[in-house]
Amino acid sequence: MKQDRAGRTCIQIWSRLPIQHKMACLLGVFLLPMLALTAVLSVEFYSYREQADAIMSDYASCVSYATAFQTENELMEQLLYAPPGDALLGRLADAQAVSDRELAGLTAGSAYDGAQALGLRRALSQSMSHYRAGQAAFLTALRSGSFDADAYRRLADQRVYIQGYTADLTDVLLRAGRTSYLDLGQQLALRNFTLIFVLIAAMLGLTVGVTLLVRNIVTPVRRLSEAAGRLERGDYDGPDPVCAQEDEIGQLSRAFAAMRAQISKNIHALEAEAQLEKNLRLHEAEEARLKQLVQESRFAHLQSQINPHFLFNTLQTISTMAGMEQAAVTEDMIVRLAKFFRYTLETDAVLLPLGQELDLVRDYISLQEMRFADRITFEMDCDAACQDVTLPKFTLQPLVENAIVHGLRDRPAGGRIRITTRSSPQGCCITITDNGCGFAAAAARPAQHRGIGLDNIAERLSIRGGALHIRSVPGLGTAARVWIYPAKEEEQHAENSGG
Repeated sequence: MKQDRAGRTCIQIWSRLPIQHKMACLLGVFLLPMLALTAVLSVEFYSYREQADAIMSDYASCVSYATAFQTENELMEQLLYAPPGDALLGRLADAQAVSDRELAGLTAGSAYDGAQALGLRRALSQSMSHYRAGQAAFLTALRSGSFDADAYRRLADQRVYIQGYTADLTDVLLRAGRTSYLDLGQQLALRNFTLIFVLIAAMLGLTVGVTLLVRNIVTPVRRLSEAAGRLERGDYDGPDPVCAQEDEIGQLSRAFAAMRAQISKNIHALEAEAQLEKNLRLHEAEEARLKQLVQESRFAHLQSQINPHFLFNTLQTISTMAGMEQAAVTEDMIVRLAKFFRYTLETDAVLLPLGQELDLVRDYISLQEMRFADRITFEMDCDAACQDVTLPKFTLQPLVENAIVHGLRDRPAGGRIRITTRSSPQGCCITITDNGCGFAAAAARPAQHRGIGLDNIAERLSIRGGALHIRSVPGLGTAARVWIYPAKEEEQHAENSGG
């Protein structure tokens, strides 16, 4: 009973701790032992590495000295067969310097040397001192031209002793290093067992810490996230997240529950208000639609009172009077104007064959030829295969008018407008070119070349499945190219746009 009561007390105390204190406790339980273990292992590893480096350094010094002394001996032997030239003596001096340097490193000793190794180092140092003295005397006599054979033999005997000391020292160091390595291996094995034990204890502590973390932080946050997701999806009346903790997570859960209740209350009030507003707007929209229908019926009634045939009959009367007065030019102009006017008002179709558009352009050109006389000439080269191609009404005439008004109006003579139609696998191409003033292609289109007309043509062509391209060079003229694509390409283009 006492243990159960103590356990419940610990759980209550833990649930009341702030999150930062809980995290600090968990990190302390896990990190402090790991840091202590890491520090101990680092010190031991440094000591192990220092001992291993010392052993390997002594062995390397022995090998380096033996190699350098062997090189020096080979140069000494060459003195028996070759005259002692400056080059040979120079190489010998360099070899002596290398041997002395390696000997100094070898005889310096080590903290891990035994009595036998110390004795061999001293013997090697003393032997080299006697050898260097005899070698110096021999080389001095040799430079004077005298070769002392007895001295050379004594030096050879001393080299044998020195090489023996070197081999013995190498053997002693290897045996000592082997013993040291075995001791270090046993220590390392013991440390490995210790490390494994500490790691197992740390993993157990980490498991307990993660369990507490999941139970006291992750699980409540997950429940709170699920409640927030339901709130995001519009479920304002769902259950509140359950959390009995007294820390920040518990406070956040209770605050979220209060917020959800307030939002639910506000949403229901807004929905009722929105429904009322929606009904009011529907009523207003219906009233506005009825008013628009009344206005449209009035407008249609007023428009029906205008009889277009009155205009046509009047133009026909004027044409007849001009014929009676033998004014053939005036009669022709009135007839063409009447045809143009009839095409404008009485043709209700949105798409017309290219042939009808070209007839309208011919009537318009005839009127302009009577106006400008020889100042502007017109050329038409039409492909019969394009006559039945349909295009939006009033596509070509505004382009011709634009070329006259903005390109050739100020030209005193020599103006030319050419209209060509060509059929190709890509579709029908209609080109209208003039040799007017043109405009800069890099800059935006000037105001006189812009406006509702060209933009309207381009938009209607795009809906039809065509395109309008305008290119101009200042001083040379302008070319307007209208592309009318085949019906299959138009349907495919519409399907691709819809997909």
